[in-house]
Amino acid sequence: MKILKVAALTIKQLPRQHRIALASTSLLVVAAMMWQPSTPIKQASTFQSSERVDVEIPIGDLDVLSEQNSEPLGAVLDPEDPEFQVPKDELEQQLEEVVDVAHTHKVASGETLGVIFSQYALPLNDMYRLIKVNKSIQKLGVGQMIEWSVTEEGRVKEFTIRRNAKVMDSYTLTEQGYQYKKLEENGVIKPVMLTGRISGSFYQSARSAGLTPSQIQTLVQALQWRFDFGREARKGDRFAVSVEREFIDGKAVTRGDVKALYYLSGHREVFVMRHEDGQFYDEGGKSLNRALRRIPLAKRYRISSSFNPRRKHPVTGRISPHNGTDFATPIGTPVLAAGDGVVVKARKHPLAGNYVVIKHGREYMTRYLHLHRLLVKVGDKVTMGQRIALSGNTGRSTGPHLHYELIKKNRAVNAMKVPLPQAEPISSKQRGRFTQLASDERQKLLAVMPG
Repeated sequence: MKILKVAALTIKQLPRQHRIALASTSLLVVAAMMWQPSTPIKQASTFQSSERVDVEIPIGDLDVLSEQNSEPLGAVLDPEDPEFQVPKDELEQQLEEVVDVAHTHKVASGETLGVIFSQYALPLNDMYRLIKVNKSIQKLGVGQMIEWSVTEEGRVKEFTIRRNAKVMDSYTLTEQGYQYKKLEENGVIKPVMLTGRISGSFYQSARSAGLTPSQIQTLVQALQWRFDFGREARKGDRFAVSVEREFIDGKAVTRGDVKALYYLSGHREVFVMRHEDGQFYDEGGKSLNRALRRIPLAKRYRISSSFNPRRKHPVTGRISPHNGTDFATPIGTPVLAAGDGVVVKARKHPLAGNYVVIKHGREYMTRYLHLHRLLVKVGDKVTMGQRIALSGNTGRSTGPHLHYELIKKNRAVNAMKVPLPQAEPISSKQRGRFTQLASDERQKLLAVMPG
């Protein structure tokens, strides 16, 4: 009783607003203690089964987990979707049937094996397997050339590193795993002249002249902007090719690399020669390439989602690849062609919305998704920097943005990181010597040209 009197006296001494707050809190506590739910709360049952149970979550609920101004994580664009496939001409089909597509990369300063694998979306598990076979694969030198091919499933099939002019590390995928070989050139490199005349397709005529499918692929790619062998080769055209082969004891032990080509088609002459940087140039040292711009927009916008072929869904744990780069562009932002090319797709897709695909020669393609309005149609020839569309928010999207993809040799690559083709000529310091060598080589090829 004494305690209650002391408590009451203490409360009376409190300021008025404090007494009101204390009384209100007390009433709420009492009300909460007296309240009972109208429906009894069922005790949660204990789940005893050890089996995995799949719980379906509506796609709409998963969308909130996705990045803004991008695509929902559940909306994965299948690169094999017929909607995105581009028709191939006869020459492309012939080469595809007999030779693996060769991908190449020149090691730049600061690049590691992991960085290169990420740029080209190569399986990291394959990289670890290669390292396990030979740890020295990680020791890359600036300027070294790397070449690889992949299986239909995307695994690394062949992987080579040219350490110098004489030594090359080679890795091959077998049933037992990767096998490593160190290849050394111990013979003498000599030029071999191969000549021919077009009697049917360029591919068959080149094969008859002694060129391998790989050498034909090299020429087709090198001249993709200067002379299209699939469309422009005519019956009666003549050509001569110099190939550098290794000889040991007078016998050729390699098929060799293409050094130069001289092609005559009516009154048209085409001559190209490989420089020491591995690229082909014309007789004056001018590049055969057409440049590509890094970003298909007039100015920079925030990247809302980066290229990530190994992106994981936070709920399902499944791989949900993002094969492009998303820019958070407001609706109506002009979208520019990344380079010269031909529009091969311009239509609507349930996931991609309004989209455009441009083919740049025979090596590159670019895709532009979720567009508001298309400004080009199939068959249009476009130039680098030309307006092709206005960005939008069509298809499956979490907000206005441009989804941009760069496809190199039919594989999605990181457009923000991979080296892009440049149209720079040979440096003035080296050009004089190159043009003299090219002139001499051209005369040699002309001397063996079929009459």
